[in-house]
Amino acid sequence: MQKQIKTAGIGLVLITVLLLSACGTKAAGEPTPDVAAIRTQAVQTAQAEMTVQAALNPTATPIPPTITPLPTATVGTAVPTSGSGGSGGSGGSSGGSGGSSGTAIPTATPDAWKCEIVDEYPLDKPQMTGWEYDRHWVIRNIGTTTWWANDVYVEFDDTCTVCENISYQTKFFINKNVEPGDTIDIFVDIDVPTNPVALPGYTMAWDMISGNGGLICEFWNNIPSTYPAPTKTPVPD
Repeated sequence: MQKQIKTAGIGLVLITVLLLSACGTKAAGEPTPDVAAIRTQAVQTAQAEMTVQAALNPTATPIPPTITPLPTATVGTAVPTSGSGGSGGSGGSSGGSGGSSGTAIPTATPDAWKCEIVDEYPLDKPQMTGWEYDRHWVIRNIGTTTWWANDVYVEFDDTCTVCENISYQTKFFINKNVEPGDTIDIFVDIDVPTNPVALPGYTMAWDMISGNGGLICEFWNNIPSTYPAPTKTPVPD
């Protein structure tokens, strides 16, 4: 029994030796790979592929956009700034000085002697022959000097070449002192001639004058035409 076991053990050892020999022989027979050659071949393959791809897909060269040059600024004389200008909308000059570099506009000197026609009536219209009425003007003193009653007067303008006075008045003084801003009523008695007159009728020009200040203003009246008064119908007895 022991002899059989011993024989079996020797057999197993021999089988193991044969197997190991076979494996060692096979392993020794395979060549060892060259790593450097493999790497070189991989790089060459990649370069070839990249060359093919570049040929198939050429990269377009970008065309630079055309840039229009800006006009050259002309250096001129700066325009002076006036008013409330300034940088940042602050209402002052850009240096924070609060002033203006512009030339100041001179202030107009108020008129010492000046008037304004506020109202007038009756308005210019045809009148009946032989009629009498008052032409009325409301005049305001818009000057800076008082109109004194013993200095300011109203006079028919006899220098007017198209005018004709149909009033018995030719000159009269105002009847009160008129302070600046106050008004005065001026009346001229009109005597309509008895003869009918067609266009242009009667034109009159009147001047308000100061003995110290000269002409203050001028106002006008016109009667475009006159017509005869209606004839009375006799009343039977």
